[in-house]
Formats: sequence, C-alpha cells, structure tokens
Amino acid sequence: MRTPRKITVVVAMVLAAVSVVSPSASAESNATAPYQYSAYHGLNFLDKYRRDKLIRNNKALRPVTISVGLQDSQERYAMFWDNRPGPTWLQRVVNATGDAGGYTGGYQRLFDQLTSQGYQPSVVSATGSGSAATFAAIFEKKTGRFVARHGMSATEFDSINFELRNNQGYMLSSLNVYGTPSDPRYAAVWVPNPSDISWNYSLSISASSYQSLFDAAVKAGTRPSVIAVGPDGKTYSVVWVKDGVRTWYAFHGMSAAQYQKRFDEMTAKGLYPTSIDMENGVYAAVFTPR
Repeated sequence: MRTPRKITVVVAMVLAAVSVVSPSASAESNATAPYQYSAYHGLNFLDKYRRDKLIRNNKALRPVTISVGLQDSQERYAMFWDNRPGPTWLQRVVNATGDAGGYTGGYQRLFDQLTSQGYQPSVVSATGSGSAATFAAIFEKKTGRFVARHGMSATEFDSINFELRNNQGYMLSSLNVYGTPSDPRYAAVWVPNPSDISWNYSLSISASSYQSLFDAAVKAGTRPSVIAVGPDGKTYSVVWVKDGVRTWYAFHGMSAAQYQKRFDEMTAKGLYPTSIDMENGVYAAVFTPR
C-alpha cells in the first residue's frame, strides 16, 4: 500500500542506556534463552548510530519500538530492543531528500523500495514539519495485509480510519504525530484484527483531558497500547485497546530523567516498553510484561 508525504535531519546528545539480561532470567530453564534487552533514549543521530552498531553485535536482539522527537530544537532518538523471536527486520531514519544511506526521495521512496521487497512498517515515528520532518521506522519482512499512511490531517485520518476499521476489519498498530501544534500531521499503520479486539483512538487531546479519559478507560477495562506526544509536548494521541493484558503501566508528561527512573522501576518488575514517544522534551511510554 502506498503512503503520502514528507520529511529532515538534525543532531544532539545525552545518554541513558542499558543492555542486560533480565533479573528473572536465571530462573528460566537452560532450554529457554534468557530474556535480554537493550535500550536508550536522548541520543542524537550519531550516538544512536554508534549505539545501534554495538547492539547489532548481539544478533539475538531485535527492535521493538522506536521514537524520534525534538528537544530544544534538536532531534533525539529512543529505542527498545529485546530477544523475542520475530521476522527479519530493518530500522531506518530518513528525511525529505534522503539519508546517509542514500535513500534519495526520502521516506516515500524508502517505503516503496522496502515494501516491494516484502517488508512492512511495524512502527513509524516522525518529528518536524513539511520538508523538515524526519521519519524513523522499523520494517519487518512478513506476509499479510497492512495499510500505512503519513502526512494526514486529523480529518483525513478520521476518514481513512473509519473505512479501515468499520468496513475492512483493521486496527491501529502504530500511531505518531508530527508537524506543528497548529497543523499536526499523523503517521499510522493499520493491520488486520482477526481476534476482533475492541479498540478506539483519541487524537491530540490536552494533557488534562487525557488524564480524565485515561481514568475512564481504565475503569472500562481498556488500556493505551500507543501514546504519541504532540509537537508541542502538550497533547497526546492514543490507541486504546481491550486486549486482555492484565499487567501494564502507562506514563506521560515525563522528562528524560523521569523516563529513566520509570524505566528502571518497570524493568525491575519484569515490565518493558512496547511504546515510547517524545516531543518537546516530554516523554510518554507504555510498559507490559515480556
């Protein structure tokens, strides 16, 4: 499926990373590989590239989620990797005209190239606006239907989502927001929903509205599976699911240091990030069991 639209690039730095075997891994049998993970946030592009190179030395690790966002007008990257099995993967960062890998034509051309080789985007994150937007994405080589779009206004998103959800049986698996506070743009991936999981979404709601909506959703047995921070760090777009996951935590409005503290607390409990996002220095994340 084709996508529409746009894309940039910058750099910066700050490191908060771990690469460990889960504390509970020693209790597992020798027949099962111990759970391993690696994570970072607050990295500029160069430090991200260096960190990724080290992580790839452990061929068992694969990316779970990725985020690119602006902090003090500089791009910062966050990722979480673990050794759960999965298909062949690629992760790419690309702007409107291309990246260091030579993807002339930017994200759309990269998308067309990779999908023609049997890859599908599983997580798409973006930051900036217009020709100054940067995309970071994880692609997986697998079969099956999917729909991916970017550059959508809220009206366009609502229209596309209505058709895919109500008439074609899809659900949102990835959602991100970029652009400007006055003109937010949405990037999303939809996949089939054969289990008929109950789900919904909220676009660009204020932090105060999000908290009350969150409280009501939890009461109804629903949880956020994705929390995307708006370009100014003051709004949230959320995918809500009722999928039977009993233990989970979701956090929003965090600084980088607060995110690190939550990460340490959660991993000590055996919970790991399945969604991370940051804009304007504000982090949001969802943690679930392995």
